Amino acid sequence: MHEFLFAALVLAIGAVAALLLPGNRTRGWIALTTQGIAAVAVWVTIAPVLAGGAPWTATLPWAAPIGDVPLRIDGLGAFFLAWSLPMTWLGTLYAQGYLGAGLRAGRNGGPHYALLNLTALSFVIVYSVQNALAFLLGWEIAAVAAWLLVIWDYGNQKVRFAGFNYLVSTQVGLFVLVAAFMLLHGRTGAMDFAAFGTFLQQPDPQRSTIFLLLGVAFALKAAFFPFHTWLPRAHAAAPAHVSALMSGVIHKAGLFGFLRFALLLGPPEEWMGWTVLLFGALSAFAGVLYTVAQRDLKRLLGYSSTENVGIAAMGFGVGCLGWTWQQPAMMTLGFGAGLLHLFHHAVFKCLLFYAAGAIHRAVHTVDIERLGGLARVLPYTATWFLVGAVAIAGLPPLNGFVGEFLLFQGLFTGGVAGGEPRIALVAMACVLAFVGGVGALAMTRAFGLTFLGVARQRLPAPPGDAPASMAWPMALHAVAAVGLGLVPSAGLWLIGGALQSFPGARVDTVATALTPATWLGRGLAVVLLLFGVLAWWRGRARRRSPTWGCGYNAVSVRMQYTGASFAEHFGRLFAAFLTTRRREQLPTAVFPSASGRLQTQPVDAVEQRIFEVLGRGDAMVTDVAERVPERPRLAFLAGLLVLLLLGAWLLGGLGR
Repeated sequence: MHEFLFAALVLAIGAVAALLLPGNRTRGWIALTTQGIAAVAVWVTIAPVLAGGAPWTATLPWAAPIGDVPLRIDGLGAFFLAWSLPMTWLGTLYAQGYLGAGLRAGRNGGPHYALLNLTALSFVIVYSVQNALAFLLGWEIAAVAAWLLVIWDYGNQKVRFAGFNYLVSTQVGLFVLVAAFMLLHGRTGAMDFAAFGTFLQQPDPQRSTIFLLLGVAFALKAAFFPFHTWLPRAHAAAPAHVSALMSGVIHKAGLFGFLRFALLLGPPEEWMGWTVLLFGALSAFAGVLYTVAQRDLKRLLGYSSTENVGIAAMGFGVGCLGWTWQQPAMMTLGFGAGLLHLFHHAVFKCLLFYAAGAIHRAVHTVDIERLGGLARVLPYTATWFLVGAVAIAGLPPLNGFVGEFLLFQGLFTGGVAGGEPRIALVAMACVLAFVGGVGALAMTRAFGLTFLGVARQRLPAPPGDAPASMAWPMALHAVAAVGLGLVPSAGLWLIGGALQSFPGARVDTVATALTPATWLGRGLAVVLLLFGVLAWWRGRARRRSPTWGCGYNAVSVRMQYTGASFAEHFGRLFAAFLTTRRREQLPTAVFPSASGRLQTQPVDAVEQRIFEVLGRGDAMVTDVAERVPERPRLAFLAGLLVLLLLGAWLLGGLGR
């Protein structure tokens, strides 16, 4: 048996063992052991591919109706497998500490660990199979496993609703994907990707329709705007490690699907590249706007996922345009920027969600309006969160800067025709710059209000910083964020094979483009290190005394910014995009006897509109149902229509 197939078998055995073996500690170690073995086995398979070798191929015998399943791991599949399984292993390790209290109280953690194994198994399937039915099997395993992981705290009604919302969205995406595969099967008579590719590279009226169907299906999976409404609710409800894996790893299957079928499609039409670029820019713009206004820290991080997949899609759009215009440098920089950014996003987004989980474990809330001063009691968590915040803001010398730097170069690449295309690309660069600035504002707000100052409400005393099983995943992700920023060539080695899958793309073009970012990041790192050492030395040499407080003896909660006041001016500037629900009970007397109350809550305009439409539809159906019994003629007409339709169907069947 080959190592790759052995990895899939080990993951399945680990899932079954986690369900059957007694003791949560044993179940957790079984999941960790089997995932570790599978990750090593997969790396044995993909290492030669990542090093520039030929794709790995095999055939898996399978019964009807699927039939034999061709397996193929090229540079693109190897790139996604290289980090998906190790990050899932780290998430499982984090779960040991995060779920510890509940598991010690007697709850069975076997199903949870089994679902984490199945999630890893879905990656093995999706990133390797070349058969549409097998691809859908892996796709659905990931969706259902993620849904069951989200509703871990199923006793909470809000959690159940968030899980239901996510499940509905994933199934809608599945239906759209099935529709695209049905069209492809109808035109090719096969379900293999090779046959799909042969058809898609020929002129056909259905080519554009299939492209749009695939785009919608993958956009729903990756939570692009406006298909994102399930994402903030699911991330706010799920355990922290599940949110991290969903945002950092599972969602990336949507981007993989787009890239896989982009390669099957061949050189795209120009409108396709512009559609991807504009769709990505819209997602990045809307996602970062919603990020600034959130008061729930995990919901904030969820919206930032919509922002960052939008940035990656902008890179893919630039790559598609370069492919269409036969501009190899533009194509290379676009696809290279997108691939690097989605990998770097997985690194720092998992870190941020793990830090948010450590906060929730310590004080049982992630409401920014209640937090404050946590850096004193959670110093390591504060440090890791700061690293992730700087990285996600796209600031050097951390890894979030690298992909965006490449994307700017792709947007300004020479050789592009002047006039309207050049103006549009410059406009996209302006959108990217705006997104970066607002992202920095959002992360400054999140870190400052959470870790600095004093708590805005009375919180339970933290039992201490995160335990080792939670701290190690955070530390490793933080080291990766710093290392990939200082040594971008490490990430370039991972994406090299995937990048060379696109005809004409050259890895050395990206390496040359990354040289300024590398030296800028290292130079800035040296400067920051020198300033840090100098500040530490001066702090030790001077006598410490309290800062003069202008007559105030201590900092009061009323002297601090709230989350709403911090972003109030920005919210006014973009009030047309940011809807806010205001709840107030203000005092009216000159000398009020009781205190008032004012609370603002950001509202997702797309989600609100969806519920309005559903509410109107429900009201219409209710109204019709109430009228039918009261009006005999209408009831008779409705019954007659049903009988006529049934009769026509029966006659049609007899005629055949």
